[in-house]
Amino acid sequence: MTDDLIPAQRESLETLRSSRGPCPPAAALVEYEASREAERARHPHYAHIQVCSRCQLALLHMAEPSAAAADPSHVVVDAVNQYRRIRLAVLLPLAAVAVLAVAITLNDRQGGTPVAPGIDTVRGTELQITAPAGAVEIVREFSWQSPIRAERYRVIVKRGTTVVWQTETTGLTVAPPPSGVLERDVPYEWQVAAIDREGNVRMTSPPQPFVFY
Repeated sequence: MTDDLIPAQRESLETLRSSRGPCPPAAALVEYEASREAERARHPHYAHIQVCSRCQLALLHMAEPSAAAADPSHVVVDAVNQYRRIRLAVLLPLAAVAVLAVAITLNDRQGGTPVAPGIDTVRGTELQITAPAGAVEIVREFSWQSPIRAERYRVIVKRGTTVVWQTETTGLTVAPPPSGVLERDVPYEWQVAAIDREGNVRMTSPPQPFVFY
């Protein structure tokens, strides 16, 4: 797996690993799990296992009962396979972190502004309204960001409990209502809802107050 990484990524991964050293082979973990509690402190990999979360996770899965427990050879094979899956699951996120760290470092050295990876979602767990918000001199557009992909978005503007304007769009912005719909110095609030292909509302933003002065 590490052979597929560029040198800078491999170096970042090795730095992350150096704090606890290399993980023991699967056979050593199987041996450790099979030993009595009183003997484990004398095991050659005892110190590493005490601080390594992925080795502890592998041991936890080894300790789970299995339908093949009556056959010791199956237990060993299952444990080895589980250990390999855990190592792969841990390595992939570490590689992603290393890639991001290298990209930011190279960009900073060039004096540029860090740019987020090209994705169509944002971090967080809710729709994030960006504008309008608070007191605004002019409403040029309604805009938001979404942590999920949606078939379309529904924008609703209210005055109190009364809906004064509503529209739908497939993008993350929409033009304001026609002139005369929004009155100056009148408090409004608006929300945006993410709608899936079946027409179900998957997520709704918190209401955002604004006033057009």
